[in-house]
Amino acid sequence: MLMKFIKQWLAVLPLSCVLAPAFSQNMNSPYSIYGIGDMDFRPYNRTSGMGGTGMAIRSSYYLVDNNPAAIAGLTRSFFTVDAAFTGKTVRYSGTPINADNSNNKDFWIKRLSLAVKINKFWASSVGFNQFSNVNYVLTGDKPVNGTTGSYNTYYEGDGGLNEYYWTNSVQLGKRLSLGLKSSIIAGSINQTETVADVNLSTPVSTQIQDYIGKSRFQAGAIYTQPVNKQWEVSLGGRFSPKIKMTSERTLTVTEGSTAVIEDEFIKSDRFYLPNTYAGGIAVKKQNKITYALDYTYEDWSSLKIKEQGWQLVSSSRISGGIEIPRMSTTWNRQAVEKGFFQIGGFFHNSYLQVRNEPIREFGFTAGLGGIIGSGLFYTLSLEAGSRGTTRQNLIKENYIQATFTFSYRDFLQSKGRKYN
Repeated sequence: MLMKFIKQWLAVLPLSCVLAPAFSQNMNSPYSIYGIGDMDFRPYNRTSGMGGTGMAIRSSYYLVDNNPAAIAGLTRSFFTVDAAFTGKTVRYSGTPINADNSNNKDFWIKRLSLAVKINKFWASSVGFNQFSNVNYVLTGDKPVNGTTGSYNTYYEGDGGLNEYYWTNSVQLGKRLSLGLKSSIIAGSINQTETVADVNLSTPVSTQIQDYIGKSRFQAGAIYTQPVNKQWEVSLGGRFSPKIKMTSERTLTVTEGSTAVIEDEFIKSDRFYLPNTYAGGIAVKKQNKITYALDYTYEDWSSLKIKEQGWQLVSSSRISGGIEIPRMSTTWNRQAVEKGFFQIGGFFHNSYLQVRNEPIREFGFTAGLGGIIGSGLFYTLSLEAGSRGTTRQNLIKENYIQATFTFSYRDFLQSKGRKYN
């Protein structure tokens, strides 16, 4: 049974890596023009309805992996296959916006993963998720050297980075779990400038492609302390060290349908990811309610990444949420969760500053989930939020996002052995 599912998952993974970027080509994200694109901080799992709050949360049935240490909470001798999909609609406002480009919508595959609780102490998970997204289309005028004239110019970007990871977590005693996430962040970013003007006989297109790849590690820990028979408190922490991401840049120039330069190597470049610190607390009343709060800090300022008109600054994010389970009692009087409801919110002071204006984001979330059938679980969440500003001729995004996550859970082939 397990080997069959692993083979199916491995067959789907390469196809999903191709489809994930393809599904996002209609969504114009103007702020993805900077750096390595829009870096998504959302976990896309059971905690989505709580504003993504889950640094100190573990689950026996759902694949909650906001913290690498969390997967140790899965039930022994079971495996879980997990997938997340997101649909988003955005309305833009600001001076550059008109009736033709005021709204957009799209759909993504955000993650695929497989987790196994191998024995009483050790759990392991492999998968991929979208790390950053580049998708924009801009128009402008390009001045002609030596004259006062200009050409109509179109700027387009696409691509992004995916994270391919292997997470291992161990349970030390009843209260402490530790985890390590080892990943490869890789992908390509494509930037195209097309000069198409009535004064030119054929359009001239210049494309720059950056191929990026680097390994990264995240370490995490969760400690749980019962307060009394009903209440318990969990503390979680996560750390990611600074890494240098190397890239190779190539150039392609076409005039009409003729390639003047094709995939010519220009140079090697680099981009850094900063030290990242995250912590959280969860307070749970047995089978009644869970309160959770997270805080994340990323030290971008120390990297001194700055270009004309924009720079990266240290960012912080705070989120909180409440979860209320819906319980039922089995024939042997055991309490079993049949579903849950969540509400939450977040405020994100992002790493991006454009024309001296910080690009901030906030949102409110609600979610629910439960059992569809034997071994199949779902989570549905809605998020309404806002990002950016209209000051300094920038663009503000008001959006609504729906996330659907489903998990298939089954018993490992035991070869006749029985597990509790």
